[in-house]
Amino acid sequence: MENELFINNIGTMFEPTGYAKANRHIISEWIQHGVRVRYTPIHHEVVRVPLGNEQESLLNSLIHTPLPGRHLSFFHYPAAYFTRRDHSYYIGMTMYECSRIPFTWSKRCNMMDELWVPSEFNRVSFIKSGVLPYKIRVMPYGVDTSMFAPGKAPLSIPRQRSYTFLSVCSFDERKGIDTLVSAFLEEFTASEDICLVIKTRASTEDEIARQQAYIDQIALSSGNKDTTSVILVSSIQSWTEEELAALYNSANCYVLPTRGEGWNLTVMEAMATGLPVITTNWSAHLDFLNDTNGYMISVQGFVPSNPSNPRLMWAVPSKNHLKQLMRYVYTHPSETAMKAHVGRQTVTERYSWKRSAANMLHRLREISR
Repeated sequence: MENELFINNIGTMFEPTGYAKANRHIISEWIQHGVRVRYTPIHHEVVRVPLGNEQESLLNSLIHTPLPGRHLSFFHYPAAYFTRRDHSYYIGMTMYECSRIPFTWSKRCNMMDELWVPSEFNRVSFIKSGVLPYKIRVMPYGVDTSMFAPGKAPLSIPRQRSYTFLSVCSFDERKGIDTLVSAFLEEFTASEDICLVIKTRASTEDEIARQQAYIDQIALSSGNKDTTSVILVSSIQSWTEEELAALYNSANCYVLPTRGEGWNLTVMEAMATGLPVITTNWSAHLDFLNDTNGYMISVQGFVPSNPSNPRLMWAVPSKNHLKQLMRYVYTHPSETAMKAHVGRQTVTERYSWKRSAANMLHRLREISR
């Protein structure tokens, strides 16, 4: 027992979110290395990702793992929820999508003994916001390079055309859906054999209807009444990883004019699948994405993410440059295939979950000693 490493993992594990997905992969890797993990859910997870019976059973069993007095606590969730529940050594892992973090986040981050962020972008933004520099370590996330890989059977998508731009994102302002839809409809005519697929999620059928109405409204403001080339794929049910992998394999290019990211898992999954990627030239994904392995949308300025807190800025990606890049990727398939190949090499060689978890585990063993 003296040499065993015990971790109290606080956060989410089963939800269709980036935090939960990262937590599942990291914890699963640690268990394979003999770490004893107790899972403490931060709340009841109502909406859950479908998992295999064996994996779900294993992860559910972690709630009952007994913890000795000497253990480490790994709080993996947005920092607004960070608390200390005992006298163990607390590591908080979190991220934020703006140029700075809220004041309440800074206070809660400083409550931790150590803070992990996945990107250099966040290391800088957290320090600028008052988090003590000596507490911060950059611990990159990874991607499942065997699940997200080229050559898998594609998903059948109704109304899909010969060439498909794909975006997988939550349906909110930060992801730049307004910029994406208007850029696509302004650049490509309805007669071209090209479509844009937007995969998102919703809580109700009414919410899906509102999402479609929002897309139609953007189209009208762009002077387009015909939205048949924009395909909304939204569902109340969560998708399996296998379904997502099939979706990526049904596309020709991944595009996300995001206003800010704390990591950007979907871009990394698209790169692992071998897709050329178009995304904004700002925030966390610059740790692994650049002009050699992706297409970077120029930033035309910065605006407050919320008018009530003008200190927190995010980017305004250039719609005109996005239009140019989408057209360029469509008309230069040989070049984009080569760049996509470099992108897949980047993530498979440097950003597997195995490597990510091993890096974290090395630090945990240092602390434990």
